[in-house]
Amino acid sequence: MSLIIGTAGHIDHGKTALIKELNGFEGDRLEEEQKRGITIDLSFSNLSKNGENIAFIDVPGHENLIKTMISGAYGFDACLFVVAANDGLMPQSLEHLEVLNILGVRSLVVALTKCDLASAELIEQRKGEIYAAAQNYKNLQILEIFPVSIKDSASIDELRNYLFTLKAAKREQEGVFRYYIDRVFSLKGIGNVVTGTVIEGSVTKNEKLFNYDAGKEVQVRSVQSHDTFVDRAGVSSRVALNLTGIELNDLKKGQLLSKKGFFRGFREIDAIVFARELTHGQSVTFCVGAKAAPAKALVLSEKEGGIFATFKFERDMFLKFDEPFVLIANGRVIGGGRVLNAVSEPMKKSSKISFLNSLLKKDFVSAFAMLKDTHKNGFGIISAYQRFGLNHEEAVAIAKQTPNVFVDEKALNIYDLSAVDRIKSAVKFMIEKNEFAVFSATSISLKLSWASENIAQKALDELESAGAIAKNDGVYTKTGVDMSKLKIRLEEKIYEILQSGNLAPLAPYNIYDELEIDRVSGDNALKKLTGIGRVVRLAHNLFVTSKALNEALAKLKAVIAAQGFVNVTNAKEALNLSRKYIIAYLEQLDLDPNIVKNGTDRVLKA
Repeated sequence: MSLIIGTAGHIDHGKTALIKELNGFEGDRLEEEQKRGITIDLSFSNLSKNGENIAFIDVPGHENLIKTMISGAYGFDACLFVVAANDGLMPQSLEHLEVLNILGVRSLVVALTKCDLASAELIEQRKGEIYAAAQNYKNLQILEIFPVSIKDSASIDELRNYLFTLKAAKREQEGVFRYYIDRVFSLKGIGNVVTGTVIEGSVTKNEKLFNYDAGKEVQVRSVQSHDTFVDRAGVSSRVALNLTGIELNDLKKGQLLSKKGFFRGFREIDAIVFARELTHGQSVTFCVGAKAAPAKALVLSEKEGGIFATFKFERDMFLKFDEPFVLIANGRVIGGGRVLNAVSEPMKKSSKISFLNSLLKKDFVSAFAMLKDTHKNGFGIISAYQRFGLNHEEAVAIAKQTPNVFVDEKALNIYDLSAVDRIKSAVKFMIEKNEFAVFSATSISLKLSWASENIAQKALDELESAGAIAKNDGVYTKTGVDMSKLKIRLEEKIYEILQSGNLAPLAPYNIYDELEIDRVSGDNALKKLTGIGRVVRLAHNLFVTSKALNEALAKLKAVIAAQGFVNVTNAKEALNLSRKYIIAYLEQLDLDPNIVKNGTDRVLKA
């Protein structure tokens, strides 16, 4: 069993003392904490029994440390909510309840502490007050209330035994590893260490991760969970990672560690917000995981029970669909919500509101339909995990349910069917302009950068079925074109263009674009020309006519005759060409048996 239980509650209600009685751990380890008698930072400890383990996160209760409390509560499976029997619920008690409700920490075990200072009647009164307060938060469920006192070991034992009956919250076991750093330090002989709670997926020893905020790949040298070195740690685990490949000063609290390629950063996201009040343009602190980022809130619309809002950040944020967050203004929690659109979308306000409504309901078929209407050139689902919390297979299955779309499963793109008609129009225009055009799905995809090969092939198939084009030797031409004559014409056209370029001709792909021909056909024509010696390949993507090559070599030999040598510098002066061409011609000169290299110079053989 792996379970994370966090404490919460008002300052000085006995959270840290209770943890010490439960597992013997002294939470206030910092000198300032011990001096002031309050928990300032997050404190971590664990409790084991018969192979089962509970990790404790003790969060501060002071009103000025609410950001730290939020960063700890983000990873709770359940909360040990502490209320002193003599004081009852206090302001930070209620604020902590609000944070737990926002973050979806549903299970509460209440420890009514300091019961040695309260009468039986007062204890019953406190229970009623706590149950009543919890009813104001729809996500919270009080599992049990335990009257305890650190002076009564039996009450502590009863609470401890109950905690071992709890189960971890259901989390995504097979998802992509996600982890917010909440502490950073260096240990002599070990190196850089970070700690955090595994939110999704798992991490293994020696695997590579990506620090998105730092933009650096790191390697996990070792994994420690609950004070034990392990090969792998999964969700609901407190984990310390020994990282290599990054400097200590590049590691910061709040940074996101995950697998590379699953997230993109954006400075604008859309969300559903549940807040007492949120005004348009209000400056807030956006707390997610262990990260607290300044943001400006722009209200899109108010709906029953919530607000659709856009948040603008000063730096890139790597957020995920349905990720919970808490909002702070003027040092106090004003509400929170869930990320809906983690990817900035160019939509008009009315369309965006409809889009957010679909995301809120997790009606992804409707959401996909809106996206394909917005992105006429197709939209990708390669980032489906970040955008919708879906893997690729799930996203493809939903895409196939969306009306009037072409789904490219290989390229992970979704197109409105109108895209096929636009590709067909482009092909028709091409063959009207050049009746000898030769093309394929690959060349169409290269010409129309937004079109994948698969959707280009669909358009070509439809044109072929309609009789507008014909397939010959794996490529397409206008119907009725004689392929044998076309091949001869291509060779002559390519030779003419190379000849016009003389010593500095166009690259093959530029020639193909000019002639509106497929690369395979162009390459075959060039091979024919080089095979019969009319054209010479000097380097990759550099072909010249034999006539131009002989002209260049004659000029280089004339330089040697006049100056005694030729090199890059005086060859550039003589031929007036860029270094790329000069080096290619000098390498051809090296093939002459009468020329030898002397350092960087070429000279006549003695």
